[in-house]
Amino acid sequence: MSYEPLGVVIVGTGLIARFHAQAVNASEKLKLVAVVHPVEGHGDAFASEFGVPLIRDYDEAISRADVGMVLVATPSGAHDDAVLAAARHRKPVLVEKPITISSERADRLIAACEETGTPLGGIFQIRFTEDFRKLKEVIDSGTLGRITFVRVDVPWWRADSYYEGSWHGTLAMDGGGALINQAIHMVDWLTALMPPVTDVKSFTATLAHPMETEDTAAAVVRFEGGALGAIYATTASYPGRPKRMEITGTKGTYVYEDTGHGVSRPDQLEFAAHQACFEAFADSLNGGAPYPIDGRVSRVALDLITRIYAENASAK
Repeated sequence: MSYEPLGVVIVGTGLIARFHAQAVNASEKLKLVAVVHPVEGHGDAFASEFGVPLIRDYDEAISRADVGMVLVATPSGAHDDAVLAAARHRKPVLVEKPITISSERADRLIAACEETGTPLGGIFQIRFTEDFRKLKEVIDSGTLGRITFVRVDVPWWRADSYYEGSWHGTLAMDGGGALINQAIHMVDWLTALMPPVTDVKSFTATLAHPMETEDTAAAVVRFEGGALGAIYATTASYPGRPKRMEITGTKGTYVYEDTGHGVSRPDQLEFAAHQACFEAFADSLNGGAPYPIDGRVSRVALDLITRIYAENASAK
């Protein structure tokens, strides 16, 4: 569908914001009009590179008449302020995964957006890939029979420098480590493709990096209907291997393996899936199909991760 390009403001000017800006600039449906960073001395080079104003205040930026959509690309623990500002000004807002760092905080953001009628969505860009569509078609078709077991593996590597002096791997800004940051996309696939999880058992550990939270997590789950599952997430598997999902049933098994983007360096990602994600959200604002990952859907993977962390803590 076609319409006048939607003005976009990006909140944040870090690495993921760069992918956002590239995706917006590649789209005929979107137009980058401003970026936001609240701290003096940050964001100037980013704004200059993309040729847009740098604004320090969330409300000033989001309330602009030419802003039709807000992209939140700050550290995860700082998402809340940007989302609440968007809700105040009733500007549709799309938030990097996870939408925030706990289920309780997600509930507050969802409530604020629902109270003001503000569209809220989560950025889970690999839901908009051919790999996900194909996998969903296979499961929905019944080709695999009764699903008995599902596992997701994210055996990635990050150097110590990724964590040192950074918000990565901190409770306050990341909410956790490898599970909530690197593995949440595959946890999202798990929750999107399978029935709700009824039971969780888990372990987390910090084994290879100087960080506050886990660099390794392992969990087993039971789904409604009885199928079992396993989740493995790490940034301590040198040199990093592709993320993987295996779904086994009574009539067949389907294995997905990524091409390896981001296995050891976060700057190895591509922006094409982000562009598809952003355009799907923009389409939904212009009479198209509803965006499939609204605030409540975005919360599901976060809630499972929160439960995995809580179960591990209670077992100690």
